[in-house]
Amino acid sequence: MRQYVRKKYRQDLEGLVNLAPGLLAQLMRGEILEEKPYASVKWVLRQQPFRPLELYWLFDHDAEHGADLRILYARKSLAVPTEDAYVFAWDYLALIARYARGAFPLVPAAPGPDWLPFSDFAPSAASPVQDTAMGPRQELLNLVSPEVVEVAMTRLDVGACTSVPGGWQVTWPILGDLSMRLSQTGSGSEVAFDSHGARKYAPELLMSFAWLYVNALLRECRQVEPSLPRLSRYL
Repeated sequence: MRQYVRKKYRQDLEGLVNLAPGLLAQLMRGEILEEKPYASVKWVLRQQPFRPLELYWLFDHDAEHGADLRILYARKSLAVPTEDAYVFAWDYLALIARYARGAFPLVPAAPGPDWLPFSDFAPSAASPVQDTAMGPRQELLNLVSPEVVEVAMTRLDVGACTSVPGGWQVTWPILGDLSMRLSQTGSGSEVAFDSHGARKYAPELLMSFAWLYVNALLRECRQVEPSLPRLSRYL
């Protein structure tokens, strides 16, 4: 991640100097903290995607060295698999860089009013991405009861769970202007995103978040019901 900050995104991150951190935090579903560890740090952004994952972004800027963005994790985040914690930071960094270089306008936004199934709006070329994100997990999702999902969602401390005919449904706020819905009925599942986020964000990024949140849900489900198989068995 340090190499991405120092090389790939270094020039982009210069643009953070002129952005309103509070609005950036809102769009990233985070918050700006009052405390700063040293004088050259312009702001500290905290994100808590779900319990226990917690990330801190320290934007540092001075005349001699330019822009720098450091990524730290709360110690409790060690409970999250390293790959998942890394991919969260990877995705968030790419989004911050897009705002910094003006690829995304920094304007107030919220999730759209309608749900769009991924298969309805994503190009056919994105199908392998969905297969990678959801394919090995489908068999596990088929085994999880609504009661176990409800407890698992409580443990994650984000999102909502409801029963639907023949199964269950969960929703998560992913970013300030992006939400995701996972529906499981019968032997199949459907991933959908809000109508605003589905149009704004690339299919690859949307499926990356789907992969991360479904992983988290399945981990918690196994904590609730230890008889469930490990996800690693299917990978």
